Amino acid sequence: MSEANAWSRREALTGFGLLAIAGGRVQAGEPSTANAGASKTPRSSAQAALSAEAFADFIRLRTSPDGRPVLWVYSGVLVVKPEGEVAQPLARIEGLSRSFAVAQPDGSYLWTLDEAGYYCDPLTGEVASSLFNPFIGQTVVPKHYRSPQTLRFSRNGVLPSRELPPGIDFHGEITRLGEVAGTAAMTEDLYVRMGATVGTADRPARPVRFANSLATFTTLRRNLQRPANEWVDCQFNYTTLNTFVDWLQLGGRAGVQDMRLVGIKCRLEDRDAVPSALRARIEREHPDLLKADGGKGSEGA
Repeated sequence: MSEANAWSRREALTGFGLLAIAGGRVQAGEPSTANAGASKTPRSSAQAALSAEAFADFIRLRTSPDGRPVLWVYSGVLVVKPEGEVAQPLARIEGLSRSFAVAQPDGSYLWTLDEAGYYCDPLTGEVASSLFNPFIGQTVVPKHYRSPQTLRFSRNGVLPSRELPPGIDFHGEITRLGEVAGTAAMTEDLYVRMGATVGTADRPARPVRFANSLATFTTLRRNLQRPANEWVDCQFNYTTLNTFVDWLQLGGRAGVQDMRLVGIKCRLEDRDAVPSALRARIEREHPDLLKADGGKGSEGA
């Protein structure tokens, strides 16, 4: 594994957006002796390669025909379910991401996303400085997130953009889910297992953790039949099945947390599609997300 083409453990988790959704602060570390060299979890079946037509449809759903970045505006809830308990929603979620894809010589696309999201009071909808966790009977402090991702889309599924470090197993699929009453749906599913890490003098041991993100993208079938240079409207539904984030203070308890989101794709300049309160907060705390170049060209302008 060459240094130029490999990710450290922290870079990989950051690059998949997993620092936000899978466990809060994550420190680099080697997998435990028990987990070292473990093979990837066997899968029930290998995904067949997408047809060229289906892959082209997926790219149209996820991008803009002119290659410019697009915005994804979303809203939803954080649902928490410790094992043996009835699931409960603990917070609302409001967020926004900017993404773009660049075609590669082998026919794949290098896809880059950057997003910011906020956990909000379930009753008022205001960005929360604290939330009540009924499973421990205490108030917890949510960690709002800024989460970059870099992946590669191909007809064989979703792939890491670089070689992964030991202890992280990754599997990504793109499928044509189905078509109902003229609405076409495609999925982008990521299944990630992060091996246990041994404890050290300055950090505790961590058990095996999981981060599974399941996204469904929909549009009217007739939109995909329009010329390839035309914009395709897209809505999405997103859910996760993850190990608890640290700030929930659920320790090593078994169970899952689910970020259940719904949102839309919109043009970068379509600021009216972003709720005013969210837009004001993004402009104040993460203004680069609303710029085509991510703010890289703003210095000295």
